[in-house]
Amino acid sequence: MKPLIGICANYLSDDAIGMEVGIGAVQQEWQLLADDYIVAIERAGGVPVILPITEDIETLTPLLQKLDGILFSGGSDIDPNYYGEYPRFGLGLIEPRRDDHELKLAKKVLFETALPVLGICRGMQLLNVATGGTLYQDLESQKPEGINHSVPKALRHYPFHPVKVEKESTLFNIYKTDEIGVNSFHHQAVKELGKGFKATMTAPDGIVEAIEWEEERFVIAVQWHPEMMEGPIATIRPIFNAFVEECKVANRVLSIMENSEIII
Repeated sequence: MKPLIGICANYLSDDAIGMEVGIGAVQQEWQLLADDYIVAIERAGGVPVILPITEDIETLTPLLQKLDGILFSGGSDIDPNYYGEYPRFGLGLIEPRRDDHELKLAKKVLFETALPVLGICRGMQLLNVATGGTLYQDLESQKPEGINHSVPKALRHYPFHPVKVEKESTLFNIYKTDEIGVNSFHHQAVKELGKGFKATMTAPDGIVEAIEWEEERFVIAVQWHPEMMEGPIATIRPIFNAFVEECKVANRVLSIMENSEIII
């Protein structure tokens, strides 16, 4: 059986997206997801399942019990109050409802399940904050000496800068190299690492580009967007292949347990 992989939806309280294309109403809120995530998981052999933002996190419990992995997707900035800071100049759009929901979900998945986890961009920042880490709220104002990590007019698949891959890491085992080129669409970044995580990719200016769970479990997050590099640069796909393979293992274990229960 192909593994079922939940992908967190984005959330917009702004009605502009619906009004602009003529499918919405005034003050209507939206949950949506870029197609790149769906394509990347499907091409790697998984079955993508979009996870909604719910009023009660326990609403998702029956679904979590069926899933074989979770992907925390990109999106808006995270409210700095969650990591003990007041807003700084440069902080972008925040969506309090999504923050509250996904931080609860991240803690539930990390500490109450053994599911494989992949975080992308905001997803990496979210996992870091959920484990007690902090963020740079805006790199341009807080790290002006660094490189530009947010180039909105760049082609989505273009490898804008290299990252160093730590040799003692799962990502090194996945890519078989100590350096790869990545795209770059973020103005926030990990500042202090969350408990249980280690940095395994860094940009030339020292910004953390990937983190991994120190325990023997597939929990990996990257600051760049590998799902956007699926088309022209297929060599970036190994991260999805590795993630889906881990989810297949979880799927097989679940199937064995269910069959054992039936036999008993």
